[in-house]
Amino acid sequence: MHKTFISYHHKNEQDLKNEIIEKFGGEDFIDSSVADGEINTDLSEDGIMRIIREDYLHNSTVTVVLLGWETAQRPYVNSEIQASLRDTSKNKHNGLLAVIRDDLYNTIFTSDTCSDCGGIVRNRNKAFYEYYIPNLIKKNHAYNGDKCHYTSKDVYCAVVKYSDFISTPEFYIDEAFDKRDNDLLAIKKIPDECTPRIGMNTAKSLI
Repeated sequence: MHKTFISYHHKNEQDLKNEIIEKFGGEDFIDSSVADGEINTDLSEDGIMRIIREDYLHNSTVTVVLLGWETAQRPYVNSEIQASLRDTSKNKHNGLLAVIRDDLYNTIFTSDTCSDCGGIVRNRNKAFYEYYIPNLIKKNHAYNGDKCHYTSKDVYCAVVKYSDFISTPEFYIDEAFDKRDNDLLAIKKIPDECTPRIGMNTAKSLI
Protein backbone atom coordinates (compact mmCIF):
# COMPACT_ATOMS: atom_id res chain seq x y z
CA MET A 1 0.00 0.00 0.00
CA HIS A 2 1.19 3.55 -0.68
CA LYS A 3 2.36 5.62 2.28
CA THR A 4 -0.76 7.37 3.50
CA PHE A 5 -1.05 10.37 5.81
CA ILE A 6 -4.18 10.47 7.98
CA SER A 7 -5.64 13.92 8.61
CA TYR A 8 -8.45 14.06 11.17
CA HIS A 9 -10.07 15.98 14.02
CA HIS A 10 -8.55 14.32 17.07
CA LYS A 11 -11.48 14.98 19.38
CA ASN A 12 -14.20 13.48 17.18
CA GLU A 13 -12.57 11.07 14.70
CA GLN A 14 -9.99 9.41 16.94
CA ASP A 15 -12.11 6.24 16.91
CA LEU A 16 -11.94 5.98 13.12
CA LYS A 17 -8.19 6.61 13.05
CA ASN A 18 -7.63 4.02 15.80
CA GLU A 19 -9.62 1.40 13.90
CA ILE A 20 -7.56 1.97 10.76
CA ILE A 21 -4.27 1.63 12.64
CA GLU A 22 -5.47 -1.41 14.61
CA LYS A 23 -6.71 -3.16 11.48
CA PHE A 24 -3.91 -2.31 9.07
CA GLY A 25 -0.98 -1.26 11.27
CA GLY A 26 1.15 1.86 11.19
CA GLU A 27 3.62 0.81 8.52
CA ASP A 28 1.61 2.20 5.61
CA PHE A 29 -0.54 4.71 7.49
CA ILE A 30 1.36 7.72 8.85
CA ASP A 31 -0.08 9.03 12.11
CA SER A 32 1.86 12.26 12.62
CA SER A 33 -0.74 14.99 12.30
CA VAL A 34 0.02 18.49 13.51
CA ALA A 35 -0.71 19.09 17.19
CA ASP A 36 -1.56 22.32 18.97
CA GLY A 37 1.53 24.45 19.60
CA GLU A 38 3.89 22.55 17.28
CA ILE A 39 3.88 25.25 14.60
CA ASN A 40 4.42 28.97 15.17
CA THR A 41 1.13 30.53 14.03
CA ASP A 42 2.89 33.88 13.48
CA LEU A 43 4.74 32.46 10.48
CA SER A 44 3.63 33.28 6.95
CA GLU A 45 1.20 30.87 5.30
CA ASP A 46 3.98 29.79 2.95
CA GLY A 47 6.22 29.01 5.93
CA ILE A 48 3.47 27.03 7.66
CA MET A 49 2.77 25.04 4.49
CA ARG A 50 6.46 24.26 4.04
CA ILE A 51 6.79 22.93 7.59
CA ILE A 52 3.73 20.69 7.32
CA ARG A 53 4.72 19.40 3.86
CA GLU A 54 8.36 18.69 4.69
CA ASP A 55 8.17 17.69 8.37
CA TYR A 56 4.82 15.90 8.66
CA LEU A 57 3.87 14.74 5.16
CA HIS A 58 7.27 14.10 3.60
CA ASN A 59 7.07 10.29 3.55
CA SER A 60 3.50 10.14 2.24
CA THR A 61 2.09 10.05 -1.28
CA VAL A 62 -1.64 9.98 -0.40
CA THR A 63 -3.61 11.94 2.20
CA VAL A 64 -6.78 10.44 3.65
CA VAL A 65 -9.01 12.99 5.39
CA LEU A 66 -11.42 11.52 7.93
CA LEU A 67 -14.51 13.72 7.90
CA GLY A 68 -16.94 14.17 10.75
CA TRP A 69 -19.46 16.75 11.88
CA GLU A 70 -16.89 19.43 12.84
CA THR A 71 -13.96 18.66 10.52
CA ALA A 72 -14.59 21.46 8.02
CA GLN A 73 -14.07 24.03 10.79
CA ARG A 74 -10.74 22.61 12.03
CA PRO A 75 -7.80 24.90 11.09
CA TYR A 76 -5.25 22.10 11.45
CA VAL A 77 -7.10 19.73 9.12
CA ASN A 78 -7.64 22.43 6.49
CA SER A 79 -3.95 23.33 6.59
CA GLU A 80 -2.93 19.67 6.27
CA ILE A 81 -5.16 19.33 3.20
CA GLN A 82 -3.64 22.47 1.69
CA ALA A 83 -0.08 21.26 2.40
CA SER A 84 -0.90 17.86 0.89
CA LEU A 85 -1.58 19.50 -2.47
CA ARG A 86 1.64 21.51 -2.42
CA ASP A 87 4.55 20.77 -4.76
CA THR A 88 8.06 21.43 -3.44
CA SER A 89 11.59 20.63 -4.60
CA LYS A 90 11.52 17.65 -2.21
CA ASN A 91 7.92 16.46 -2.51
CA LYS A 92 5.25 16.11 -5.16
CA HIS A 93 1.61 16.77 -4.28
CA ASN A 94 -0.27 13.91 -2.62
CA GLY A 95 -3.27 12.02 -3.89
CA LEU A 96 -6.32 13.13 -1.88
CA LEU A 97 -9.20 11.05 -0.52
CA ALA A 98 -12.10 12.13 1.71
CA VAL A 99 -13.55 9.41 3.97
CA ILE A 100 -16.81 10.40 5.69
CA ARG A 101 -18.31 8.98 8.88
CA ASP A 102 -21.27 6.80 7.94
CA ASP A 103 -23.88 8.84 9.84
CA LEU A 104 -22.71 12.10 8.26
CA TYR A 105 -22.43 10.49 4.81
CA ASN A 106 -26.02 9.25 5.06
CA THR A 107 -27.14 12.73 6.07
CA ILE A 108 -25.47 14.40 3.08
CA PHE A 109 -26.01 11.79 0.34
CA THR A 110 -28.92 9.73 -0.93
CA SER A 111 -29.10 7.26 -3.83
CA ASP A 112 -31.29 7.89 -6.85
CA THR A 113 -31.71 6.84 -10.49
CA CYS A 114 -30.31 8.98 -13.31
CA SER A 115 -33.16 10.28 -15.48
CA ASP A 116 -30.89 10.22 -18.56
CA CYS A 117 -29.18 6.83 -18.45
CA GLY A 118 -31.04 4.92 -15.73
CA GLY A 119 -27.87 4.34 -13.69
CA ILE A 120 -27.59 4.70 -9.94
CA VAL A 121 -26.46 8.17 -8.92
CA ARG A 122 -25.64 9.89 -5.65
CA ASN A 123 -27.65 12.98 -4.82
CA ARG A 124 -26.45 15.37 -2.16
CA ASN A 125 -28.10 17.82 0.18
CA LYS A 126 -26.47 21.02 -1.03
CA ALA A 127 -26.68 22.91 2.26
CA PHE A 128 -25.21 20.02 4.28
CA TYR A 129 -22.51 19.36 1.68
CA GLU A 130 -21.42 22.99 1.66
CA TYR A 131 -21.29 23.20 5.46
CA TYR A 132 -19.75 19.86 6.43
CA ILE A 133 -17.20 19.27 3.64
CA PRO A 134 -13.84 21.12 3.87
CA ASN A 135 -13.24 23.77 1.23
CA LEU A 136 -10.39 22.11 -0.71
CA ILE A 137 -12.19 18.76 -0.64
CA LYS A 138 -15.18 20.40 -2.33
CA LYS A 139 -13.02 22.18 -4.88
CA ASN A 140 -11.21 18.98 -5.84
CA HIS A 141 -14.41 16.93 -5.92
CA ALA A 142 -16.09 19.31 -8.37
CA TYR A 143 -16.83 17.88 -11.81
CA ASN A 144 -16.84 20.17 -14.83
CA GLY A 145 -17.40 17.66 -17.63
CA ASP A 146 -20.47 16.87 -19.69
CA LYS A 147 -21.43 13.40 -18.41
CA CYS A 148 -24.92 13.00 -17.01
CA HIS A 149 -23.25 11.80 -13.82
CA TYR A 150 -19.64 11.24 -12.83
CA THR A 151 -17.58 8.72 -10.87
CA SER A 152 -14.62 9.03 -8.50
CA LYS A 153 -12.25 8.68 -11.46
CA ASP A 154 -13.53 11.95 -12.93
CA VAL A 155 -12.49 14.15 -9.98
CA TYR A 156 -9.18 14.56 -8.16
CA CYS A 157 -10.62 13.87 -4.70
CA ALA A 158 -13.08 11.01 -4.25
CA VAL A 159 -15.60 11.21 -1.41
CA VAL A 160 -16.44 7.81 0.11
CA LYS A 161 -18.28 6.35 3.09
CA TYR A 162 -16.08 5.13 5.93
CA SER A 163 -17.56 1.60 5.99
CA ASP A 164 -16.77 1.23 2.28
CA PHE A 165 -13.23 2.52 2.74
CA ILE A 166 -12.37 0.32 5.72
CA SER A 167 -13.42 -2.80 3.81
CA THR A 168 -11.03 -2.18 0.88
CA PRO A 169 -8.68 0.73 1.64
CA GLU A 170 -6.10 -0.39 -0.94
CA PHE A 171 -8.57 0.17 -3.78
CA TYR A 172 -9.33 3.77 -2.81
CA ILE A 173 -5.74 4.64 -1.91
CA ASP A 174 -4.38 3.19 -5.16
CA GLU A 175 -6.93 5.21 -7.12
CA ALA A 176 -5.95 8.41 -5.28
CA PHE A 177 -2.26 7.70 -5.86
CA ASP A 178 -2.74 7.14 -9.60
CA LYS A 179 -4.48 10.51 -10.00
CA ARG A 180 -1.27 12.33 -9.07
CA ASP A 181 -0.06 11.78 -12.64
CA ASN A 182 -3.37 12.45 -14.38
CA ASP A 183 -2.93 15.80 -16.09
CA LEU A 184 -6.60 15.86 -17.07
CA LEU A 185 -7.58 16.40 -13.43
CA ALA A 186 -6.90 20.02 -12.50
CA ILE A 187 -5.87 20.27 -8.84
CA LYS A 188 -7.25 23.19 -6.82
CA LYS A 189 -4.55 24.13 -4.29
CA ILE A 190 -5.70 27.43 -2.81
CA PRO A 191 -8.56 27.50 -0.28
CA ASP A 192 -11.10 30.30 -0.06
CA GLU A 193 -9.89 33.17 2.10
CA CYS A 194 -12.47 32.46 4.83
CA THR A 195 -11.40 28.81 5.25
CA PRO A 196 -10.16 28.24 8.85
CA ARG A 197 -6.48 27.27 8.84
CA ILE A 198 -3.33 27.56 10.94
CA GLY A 199 -2.39 31.18 11.50
CA MET A 200 -5.95 32.33 10.78
CA ASN A 201 -8.73 32.08 13.36
CA THR A 202 -6.63 29.49 15.20
CA ALA A 203 -7.27 28.96 18.89
CA LYS A 204 -5.88 26.43 21.32
CA SER A 205 -7.33 22.92 21.20
CA LEU A 206 -8.74 23.32 17.66
CA ILE A 207 -6.94 20.20 16.39
